[in-house]
Formats: sequence, C-alpha cells, structure tokens
Amino acid sequence: MLVNPITQQPLALPLPQPNLITPGLKAITKLPQGLQAQVLTKLMNTAFAVPLAEEEFDFLAGRTIRIGLRDLNANWFVSLNENNQLLVRLSGEEDASIEGDWLAFLKMATHYCDPDTLFFQRQLSISGDTELGLHVKNLLDSLEIDTLPKPLARSLTLSHHYLTKLAL
Repeated sequence: MLVNPITQQPLALPLPQPNLITPGLKAITKLPQGLQAQVLTKLMNTAFAVPLAEEEFDFLAGRTIRIGLRDLNANWFVSLNENNQLLVRLSGEEDASIEGDWLAFLKMATHYCDPDTLFFQRQLSISGDTELGLHVKNLLDSLEIDTLPKPLARSLTLSHHYLTKLAL
C-alpha cells in the first residue's frame, strides 16, 4: 500500500506520475512568450547559480542548446550571455538539443535514474552537436540537489520520494 509521504496516511488509489513541479512548468508554458522567457531565465540562473559562479557553463559561450519537453510541447533555447548568465529564448537556432518527456528530465535531475539509461531507453535523446549535448547532460547529472535553492531542492527531493514509492 502506498503512503502519502507528507501526512503518512495510506493512499486508497495509486498516485499519478509525480507532479510536484509539472504544474508550475505547465503554468509557465501558458505565459505570454516574452514573460515566459523572462521567468525561465530567472529560474535557471537562480537554480544554477553555483555552477555558473564556478564557470561550469562556460562551454555554452557562443552556443545554444535546445531543451525540448515533448509532453509539455515546450522548447527552450538556452545560451550563455556576455555576463556569464543563462539566457532562455523560446525560438532560435540550436547547436544541439536534448529532448524527452518531463518525467525523464525529473528522473535525471533527482538522480533517480542514470542519465545514460534514460538515453539508452530513448526516454531522452540528443541531436545536433553530440559533444555539446553530452557536456550538458554530464553537467546536469553532476549537480547535487543540496546546492540548489531550497524550494527547488525540496521539490526535487519530494519528487524523488514519489518516484521511489511508485517505482516509475
């Protein structure tokens, strides 16, 4: 029997796929394009403040990676600006892309599943400049949840708990 990790009460029905973060992402995709890009840029720079400060994103200088969330019908073009900050646009030319459903990205972000397994199972795919795509994948895989802002870290931790309980 599944137990609600917050209330510790038994659940009568299995939970749907973990959706602690997905509603927020869905809401972001409904924003007007200009506002959506601003919100995502702010969120990504906040989430990745530590690796940005450590210049771990320098490989993106003059390059663009497209993050495609198939199930949300969203494409985000991410590059590094001259101030060493991430910049998110909703269209453009990409050097490489990483695509998959949100759940696959969640599994990678929470370290629930090895990213190579997700790519081997075709839950995630890389196209374009494969070396750039692999660099992004390896960077995302190396991030520790405890270095992220507390609300994001907590959401990812709870999502990992749900993934584990549901064995998705």
